[in-house]
Amino acid sequence: MTPTLIIARLTVREAVRRKLVAVLLVLSLATVGLSAWGFDRLAHTHSVTSGEVEIALPQALILFMFMFSFVVALSASAIASPAVSAEVESGVLQTVAARPIRRSEILVGKWLGLALLVAGYSIIVAVLEMLVVDAVSGFLPPNPVAVAVYLFAEGAVLLTLVLAISTRLATLATGVIGVALFGAGWLAGVVGSLGTTFKIPALRVVGDVARYVLPTDGLWHGAIYYLEPSGFVSQRLAEEVGAGGNPFFALSPPSWPYLLYAAIWFLIVFATGVVSFSRREL
Repeated sequence: MTPTLIIARLTVREAVRRKLVAVLLVLSLATVGLSAWGFDRLAHTHSVTSGEVEIALPQALILFMFMFSFVVALSASAIASPAVSAEVESGVLQTVAARPIRRSEILVGKWLGLALLVAGYSIIVAVLEMLVVDAVSGFLPPNPVAVAVYLFAEGAVLLTLVLAISTRLATLATGVIGVALFGAGWLAGVVGSLGTTFKIPALRVVGDVARYVLPTDGLWHGAIYYLEPSGFVSQRLAEEVGAGGNPFFALSPPSWPYLLYAAIWFLIVFATGVVSFSRREL
C-alpha cells in the first residue's frame, strides 16, 4: 500500500474515532424519519388539490436537501480544519514527515480520506431521503445520481479550501473561516437572486461574482435543478413572475464552462495547499 493510501486510511480511522461520523449519521437518520412523516402527510392530505401536491412535493424535497447540503458542507469544514493544524500542534506530523514520505503525499492522503467520508455521507443521505420520499409519496426526482454528485462536489470544494487554510492557521480559526465563507457564499447567492427578481444589476453582480470566488452556491443550484421535474419548472415559470430569482429554484443546470472553472478552481486551491504545507515549518 502506498504512503498516500495509508495516510487516507488513517485519516478515515481518526475521523471515525472522534465519533463525528456516527453523530452525523444518527442525526441524519432522525431527520430522514421526520421527513418521511411530513411527506406522507403532504401526499395524502385532502385539503389541497393533486396539482398543488405535485408542486409542493419538489419544493419540500429541495428544502430538505438544502438542509443536508449545509450539513455536508459544514461537516467538511469540521473534519478538514484540524486535519493539518491540530497534528502540527500536537507534534504528530513532525514524526510522520521525518520518515521517507513527501509532504504532498501526506496532504493528498488526508484529502482522499476526508473526501471519502464526505462522498459516503452525501450518497447515503441522498439515497435514503429519496427512497423514503418515493415510498411514502410516490415522488422521485428526475436524476437522483446527479443530485448526490453535486451534493458531494459542494462539500469537496469547501473541504479543499479548508484543508488548504489548515496548513497555515490554527484549527479554531480555520473552522470559523470555513463556515463563514460558506455562509457568505450562500448569502451572496440569495442577494444575487434578489437582484434578478427586482432587476437590480448591482445585486445580481454580487451573486455572480460570489459563485466564482467560492463555487459552493453554484454547485448547489446544480443539485436543485436535478431535483425539479420538467413539469415543475414549466409551471413555476408560468405562475411566478421572476421565478428565476428564487434562491430555491434553478432554471437550468450549471453550464459546462462553469463546471470547468470549478474544476480549475479546485486544482488551484489544492495546489496552493500542497505548496503551503511543503513550505511550513514543523
